[in-house]
Amino acid sequence: MVNVVKEVKKAEEQADSMLEKARTEKEEIIQNAETKAEEIVEEAENKAEKESLKEMDNFKDEVNEEKEDIIEEGRKEANKIRETASDNLEEVENFLWEKFSSDFL
Repeated sequence: MVNVVKEVKKAEEQADSMLEKARTEKEEIIQNAETKAEEIVEEAENKAEKESLKEMDNFKDEVNEEKEDIIEEGRKEANKIRETASDNLEEVENFLWEKFSSDFL
């Protein structure tokens, strides 16, 4: 009977040891999973930030290109207006000279 009690006690100790080992392993697994999850989240945030900055740079480049196109179109239009105004000025000068010449000379 003493042997049976010793074996039961030994089995209980082994079971307790196995349970403690399982709890420790469980905690390590949970800790590792939490660490890994934090790393994944941090990596995703970094990647998202880089992508966001890249998109912002691309958008700025597009806006600058469009701005330059608008400026160039404005310059062309201003030149056309200057040419038209110059042509009109010449016509007015000729008209006034002819009028002056015919009326006063």
